[in-house]
Amino acid sequence: MAITGITRDQYRQFLEKGGTVSVEIDAEDVSKDPSFEQSPLIKPYLTTGFELRPSPVIHDPKVAAEIYLYGDDWTIVIATVYRNGGSIIYKKLSNGRFQATMTMKK
Repeated sequence: MAITGITRDQYRQFLEKGGTVSVEIDAEDVSKDPSFEQSPLIKPYLTTGFELRPSPVIHDPKVAAEIYLYGDDWTIVIATVYRNGGSIIYKKLSNGRFQATMTMKK
């Protein structure tokens, strides 16, 4: 997993103040199975933008604690953004990676 395009300070400011930031992530962070890109619900929006909302269970305090203890970096980012009412829009890039644009209000 590699998240690029943002510094720790920029990410911290995003968490504190909200706003919109974009990062690049590995395709495996979006899905371990690349065939998801062929889904009729995803394929038309692969390069223009789509959202993969996490399960509402992330709002359960016990589940959230487990995510923050055992989740990888990107899973923690997803939980943090959505637990704070935000969203993440993914776009496939020509290099095979994905741009993830995170928006969160504070």
